[in-house]
Amino acid sequence: MAQRTIHYSFGEMISKEIKLSDKKRFLLGSILPDAIEPACRNASHFKIKTATHKYFDFESFRNEYFHLILHDDLYLGYYMHLVEDAFYRAFFYNDRFTMPCTREEVPILHKDYHILNSYIVQKYHLHNILGTSFSLDSEPLCDIAPFLIDEFLSQMAYDFTERTEGPTVFLTENMLDEYVETYIPLAIEEVKSIRSGRTILTTTDYAWPSQR
Repeated sequence: MAQRTIHYSFGEMISKEIKLSDKKRFLLGSILPDAIEPACRNASHFKIKTATHKYFDFESFRNEYFHLILHDDLYLGYYMHLVEDAFYRAFFYNDRFTMPCTREEVPILHKDYHILNSYIVQKYHLHNILGTSFSLDSEPLCDIAPFLIDEFLSQMAYDFTERTEGPTVFLTENMLDEYVETYIPLAIEEVKSIRSGRTILTTTDYAWPSQR
């Protein structure tokens, strides 16, 4: 799944192309599925596993919360996070790149995230406008998973000032740039489509084999 700063950068770029009622709620939604305990990650991402494939079922979220997606930027941001993770999985976990395939390799990818944070923040001119005063107590999406917002936002604040150095193993700056250039136009087009009451994306188009 994509790192926080990538989701935040997509949120910023989308907000420049799409009029939002509440940019902060949209940006919060765009990182919210990751603001959970690891055990709840599959639930918050609507991850489905069949005998042959896995996928992030953003269509289920879209169908369940469609009215809210249309009228509340928090839900639109959450939906786009799921879409962006589907994009991310399709882009990076293909035959072009070598990505983690064992549990032991995942921490190496996470270190890449830390190394690349400063590049992403500078490259895409990101500024953290999210504080720690959000409450989701009355939100319907609280039925999805228990979100740890304040803790998560405190961690994310560090992303914007982090200066971890060293070579990356799985991800490079060029790979991230290519991912953004490839998928931000499609993300913006999907938001425009949603706003018109339709969609251009299908969950199963972004499924990947269960063994990966």
